[in-house]
Amino acid sequence: MNKEDYRDKIEEHRQSFEDEQKEQQSLSRVSRMNKNGNKNKKPKNSKRKTPLMTILFVIFILIPLTILIYFWKFYEPGKTIEQAEKDTAEQVVELDPSEASASDKDKEKDKGQDAQGDKKAQEQSQKDTDKLAAEQKAAEEAKKAQEAKKAEEAKKAEEARKAEEARIAQQQAEAARRAEEARKAEEAKQNAKATTHTVKANENLYRIALNHYGDGSEATLAKIRAANGMSSNTVMVGQVIKLP
Repeated sequence: MNKEDYRDKIEEHRQSFEDEQKEQQSLSRVSRMNKNGNKNKKPKNSKRKTPLMTILFVIFILIPLTILIYFWKFYEPGKTIEQAEKDTAEQVVELDPSEASASDKDKEKDKGQDAQGDKKAQEQSQKDTDKLAAEQKAAEEAKKAQEAKKAEEAKKAEEARKAEEARIAQQQAEAARRAEEARKAEEAKQNAKATTHTVKANENLYRIALNHYGDGSEATLAKIRAANGMSSNTVMVGQVIKLP
């Protein structure tokens, strides 16, 4: 048993003794007689033996034993009782220096670990921030490169479209020129092949076109008029006309 257990045991016996004394003082003679079941009888001695035995036990056994234990455990020669009690109380509440030192070391160690953990957390946070900033910068650069690529492709597509339009325009112009040359060549060929006809009696321009071309339409008549510079279909006997 340690010092605390001895002190607790002594305090428990003291409290029990005080409670019994208070109970005996609070009970009147009538209540003690009612407790025994007879109002006229005095309480039996057997009921009073228990407190008496307890008191005797405390006085002759427990108190000397407590004093003996106290002197054996706590008393030191050369000290007064008050000083011994004070030292005992200080010893009870005082912590072991080695344990206190170990506790302080543990606290310092925990603080060091916490500080190291906070430092690592800050470093990790800084790394994450730098990584995020680098990723954002890379994303912006990739976006700019993609936009520049799209602009370059759009520029090339526009140049290709313009080149295609210019080529088509050139082809159309060349085709038009060739068509004009072909038309002129055809006219020249027709003019070269054109024959002449001398107007006879009872002939007109319609009959001449019908006999020569087999067609007396206005288009044929217009062609004959254009070849001869005529403004109307009127012809005279003996007149020589070109038949294109």
